[in-house]
Amino acid sequence: MKFQYQIINLILTTSALLLIAGCATTRVQPQAASPEVAVSEPTRDLLQEILAADLEVEPDPHSRVPIEINADVQKWITYFTVKDQARFRTFLERGAYYKELVQNILKEQGVPREMYYLAMIESGYVTHARSSQQAVGAWQFIRATGRRYGLKNNPYLDERRDIVRSTHAAARYLKDLHKEFGSWYLAIAGYNAGEGRIRRAIRKGQTHDFWILVSKKVLPRETMNYVPKFLAAIIIGRNSEKFGFTGLTAGKFPEVHKLDIPAATHLKEIAQRADINYEDLRSINPHLLRQVTPRNTSHYPIWVPKEKVKLVAQQRKYFTRHIEASKPAARRQSSVKSRASTHRVSRGDTLISIARRYRMSVARLKKLNGLNTNRIFRNQKLALLGRAEKKTL
Repeated sequence: MKFQYQIINLILTTSALLLIAGCATTRVQPQAASPEVAVSEPTRDLLQEILAADLEVEPDPHSRVPIEINADVQKWITYFTVKDQARFRTFLERGAYYKELVQNILKEQGVPREMYYLAMIESGYVTHARSSQQAVGAWQFIRATGRRYGLKNNPYLDERRDIVRSTHAAARYLKDLHKEFGSWYLAIAGYNAGEGRIRRAIRKGQTHDFWILVSKKVLPRETMNYVPKFLAAIIIGRNSEKFGFTGLTAGKFPEVHKLDIPAATHLKEIAQRADINYEDLRSINPHLLRQVTPRNTSHYPIWVPKEKVKLVAQQRKYFTRHIEASKPAARRQSSVKSRASTHRVSRGDTLISIARRYRMSVARLKKLNGLNTNRIFRNQKLALLGRAEKKTL
């Protein structure tokens, strides 16, 4: 408990300290200033050290997201460091595995490297994460936005799960949002709520200042919390040990190269022929949903460990076409699914996803279950067949 009190004291003093320390890209919101507290010399020195380190990492203020501290940001710092400490620690460790890769891509695309923390609050860097809105991957792209930025999605692959491709797509999306709104805060808000909502909020609020839009309550509630949550993640992530996250353990995403592989080739065969650990090869290609390259093309580029590229390239002519991959997934599963008469709703299920899974229309699903709305509940049992259909089973 004593440690938690120290953390809370550090959080409460941050606003006053930032004002004392001073930084071109760090601002304290006056309307949300923290209560006056005694500032110890060691704590003041600590904050000055943090700010100096930030400037050393990225001296150009135009290449950085401005860090602002107010009551909303402090609320999320408290939440992540006290109430949700164990889970946030997992986020930090999991994210650290991808950090160098992601930040290099962001820098290459001309996007502030702090955007690394955006994926952290989106998914905790779980590449197979799926939201209730069917957003997928570390960057939580919905299907339409993912396709707009070049991420392929079909029964054999979902490139929203590919950390390399999805980071490139997220960087391009954020650049477009920043170009339109002229503010990284609004770009981040747009990433959360969509461009249309931010345009409407700007028209209604008559300003491009995110904090003023928040004060006028013209943004969705989730979006009003989204930017403060993101800023809190940056502040803690940059100074994790100062906030009590010591002894973090994490590996490092391996250096990989893209290599064209013939259609319908199984990762297991590639691993065997090139002496690569199968699970390692699978982990750097999580977007291959069946661990097989797509069959509807002559070849598909996968990620291969740098030191194995030459050997895999030499073995390509010996790869055999995976027979199971030549049979469409829907056809393989249709006989099983056609016999299912009910479905129990799981977390994340929607009428659309259930109807698609059982190859039926939403209208028919609703009719079979007497539903007047699209609202369904976890553990709800839904009928998939009519009486006549059940008799034929």
